[in-house]
Amino acid sequence: MSVQLRTPSPPLCLGLSSRPGKPSVPTKTGRDSTVDLIRALCLLVVVALHTMMAGVERTSDGGLLTSVALAGTDWFVPVSWFIQVMPLFFIAGGFASLTQWRRMRARGASWQHYVISRTQRLAVPAVVLFGVVGVVLVMAGGSGLDAGLVAEVRLRVGQPLWFLAVYLGVTALVPFMARWHEKRPGGTVSALGLGVVAVDAARFVLDTPALGLFNLALVWLLMQQLGFLFHDGAAARWPRGRLYVGLAVSLLTLFAVVTWGPYSADMLVNLNPPTAAIVLLGSAQFFALRLLKPRLDASRVAASIGATISARATTIYLWHMPVVLGLVFVLWTLGFPLPEPHSGSWWATRLPWLLAVAAVLLVVVPTLDRVERRLVSVVAARKVVGVRTSSRFALDSGAVLVVVMAIIGVALMLTQALPLVPTAFLSVGFLAGSVLVGRMLDRVPSHPFSEPHVS
Repeated sequence: MSVQLRTPSPPLCLGLSSRPGKPSVPTKTGRDSTVDLIRALCLLVVVALHTMMAGVERTSDGGLLTSVALAGTDWFVPVSWFIQVMPLFFIAGGFASLTQWRRMRARGASWQHYVISRTQRLAVPAVVLFGVVGVVLVMAGGSGLDAGLVAEVRLRVGQPLWFLAVYLGVTALVPFMARWHEKRPGGTVSALGLGVVAVDAARFVLDTPALGLFNLALVWLLMQQLGFLFHDGAAARWPRGRLYVGLAVSLLTLFAVVTWGPYSADMLVNLNPPTAAIVLLGSAQFFALRLLKPRLDASRVAASIGATISARATTIYLWHMPVVLGLVFVLWTLGFPLPEPHSGSWWATRLPWLLAVAAVLLVVVPTLDRVERRLVSVVAARKVVGVRTSSRFALDSGAVLVVVMAIIGVALMLTQALPLVPTAFLSVGFLAGSVLVGRMLDRVPSHPFSEPHVS
């Protein structure tokens, strides 16, 4: 049997004021029902897209031929404008993060405690994923499974992890960016936007694609700031005519830069690395969401669905690709037909394929979510020796170390620069170390209202 790669494997993805305006519609837990719904819908779109892009077919010798389905087709380009939801994902995430940070701050928590708690909630599920996937792949390789197939599975599991690495970073900066938002909301958004344009300009003029990696921070921080603006209701006071103008200007500018400018018309291409085109798409999504929010607020059924899915969002995102790949392996070993991507048979089986992935996720996600929450509870309850220091510098450095270690742990699995065993071992080690350092610092009574200084 053989495993062949048909195509390269791009990552599968995916005048302002901060004065309070029209209030959002919170749930009993203080969450915004519409934001929960948007986060849930974005997640479902990402999962469905990744599921559809998993192109596999059986070869004449019984092996697997793998490819990235949908990518590179002409008809997919306009579709990408509707299914590229990552900007909206970060906007909704910014709303939720600001809500949580202000709630914690009102209770007297420091920014260090916020950073530690958020990192821990993301790092523990990643430890479970990396540990399980690492063990399974090592066992698969040891059982004689084709090395190419093992490498392909490892690649596919790692590709969506860019989101986790970036989200760890931008979430850790919420207290700092929230301070800038409260002081200079418009100036902060403008500065980030200019930064994105400057990075793109340098990238294209110097013909150095690696410079675009700086926008992994700038673009997603900008989308998070739009979430802050959405949270504080500034746009809620704007007349609907202004919102429509903002939406139209964003889309027309986006059309112009992809038609006459250096950007691809494919919004998935613009994601790797993110560009000003993604910012324009996110701006359009911001205005559209503001226009739709009053109607979405009135839907109780939608609110219930959104809250249910959002509560398990991390688990769903981390595990959907292992589920997809596991189903492919089962179908392959059992001899089921695996039609060529884009053929008539392939399209005819896409709905059953999506439903099968959804069914497995419905079964495994609740169990995995309980395991992850139990581990978080155990970690939180576990008695550890606290760091005996009152040094502000030590506490600040420790909180930064927690985030850096977690990002390194994810980046190792994402980049796959090392062989499988050391990658899995080091990834789990860095993430577990991040949690341990966070627990040590969490035992220290730090300055309750200490925030990053913004003059």
